[in-house]
Amino acid sequence: MSDMTRTTADVGGENGGGIYVHLPYCASRCGYCAFVVTTDSSSRSEYLKALAHEMDLVANEATGTGFDSIYLGGGTPSLLPAGEIGRLLDRLRERFDVVNGVEITLEANPEDVTPQGRDAWIAAGVTRVSVGVQSFEDRELLAVGRRHDARRAREAFGILASSGLSLSGDLILGLPDQTAASLRRSVEALCESRVEHISVYLLETEKSKVLEEDRRARPHRYLSDDEQAELWLEMGETLAGRGFAHYEISNWARPGSEARHNLKYWTRTPTLGLGVSAHEFWGGRRRSNASAVPLYLEHLSRGERPTALDRAVGAEEEAAERIVLGLRLSVGVLRAEVEDWIDRHGDPRLRSDYAAWREEGLLQVGDVRVGLTERGYLLSNEVLCRFV
Repeated sequence: MSDMTRTTADVGGENGGGIYVHLPYCASRCGYCAFVVTTDSSSRSEYLKALAHEMDLVANEATGTGFDSIYLGGGTPSLLPAGEIGRLLDRLRERFDVVNGVEITLEANPEDVTPQGRDAWIAAGVTRVSVGVQSFEDRELLAVGRRHDARRAREAFGILASSGLSLSGDLILGLPDQTAASLRRSVEALCESRVEHISVYLLETEKSKVLEEDRRARPHRYLSDDEQAELWLEMGETLAGRGFAHYEISNWARPGSEARHNLKYWTRTPTLGLGVSAHEFWGGRRRSNASAVPLYLEHLSRGERPTALDRAVGAEEEAAERIVLGLRLSVGVLRAEVEDWIDRHGDPRLRSDYAAWREEGLLQVGDVRVGLTERGYLLSNEVLCRFV
């Protein structure tokens, strides 16, 4: 964060509301996946009808709000026939005030990308496609059950390039059988795919029993924590050299291509969540939906929102959220907010930690704003948990 006077608007922040729609259907389940997904598509038609019903129930709450981002996540939204995606987006436009210039993101797997599908997505209004590549190395893809190979990933980006769609690609650091050299090849391949946005996530083996057991039994298949840290810093330098700015812990973008929808989460901008397990922040409340498809469908069959959690966010929690979420961004947060929090809580350990983080180069503290450094991103959990 070299310019401590930057604001969220400088990295693509918008003021409109956002809508997230969860589409849980997948052709297969990947070894690392911790999301609510299903490989049983028999309920898909009923699920899409339930989604439309949920939109009807939610619409009144959204009166007077213009929405400038829609995100179709999953699951594998690209698995749905393009006609169903088109009808879903039409329904959203009917029930909500979707503004001109809206960013509509579709998550896609490489094996689902075809010229016909691409054209249909564009006709439906999709403006941005986020491709779950994870790696350009066949051995790594096979190790976690991905259905595509490196050749198919390159083909997918070739189909999407020059289409007018904004392109994003995902990679995972720490996959089984990954090496420093193979990660470098994947990063270079993604940069060469003409994407404007890149997300890189650390593999969380603890969220998968199979991967956790494999790592204990065969640790030689996995990069050590120190090796991952070194590669993370090296990768950041590589992406910076290719014109990508590190604007959030796991995200890099060319100027102006930041993920508008995701920025809403980190800036606490109101967003609606539709679908099984979807989360939302609306009217000063945080809500989440039922996390099982049958339960989601059951609630809506009774004409009620499938809410599993609904609670107000108080002033103290709001202050903590502003710090914890804001520090994820390169623009950081207001220094006054951080130091006021530390002063009000009177925790001498936190005050000492704050000084140590600065001294150790984890935090960059300017006259106006505070932000994590590149090294700080690596230890962000250690810092952020102290404000919760």
